[in-house]
Amino acid sequence: MEVPNVKDFQWKRLAPLPSRRVYCSLLETGGQVYAIGGCDDNGVPVDCFEVYSPEADQWTDLRPLPTARAGVAVTALGKRIMVIGGVGTSQLPLKVVEMYNIDEGKWKKRSMLREAAMGISVTAKGEWGQG
Repeated sequence: MEVPNVKDFQWKRLAPLPSRRVYCSLLETGGQVYAIGGCDDNGVPVDCFEVYSPEADQWTDLRPLPTARAGVAVTALGKRIMVIGGVGTSQLPLKVVEMYNIDEGKWKKRSMLREAAMGISVTAKGEWGQG
């Protein structure tokens, strides 16, 4: 993984992501970067979930996704991470919505989407999830 240095426009190499994959989703919240899901070298969706600490330049494995998937939409709601839709191991879009509580380190199922979706984007608006 690399990031650009905006002062001199040079790339800086960061610690490598522990789980090799494509089509994962990245989310920054609370100064940490989360890598969520994706596909392995064979194109099979995985349940990998890791967090990167810029201060330590280190990735840490977290509790795996309850549902292995790739191409998910993600957003932060306070200290919660919402993971929405994506493509599952059947290679079909999913209706699944799951929420990770950062403080508790636990996943919780949420209400399903009305229709299966993959490759979508979401954003959080307002003060939702601050408590």
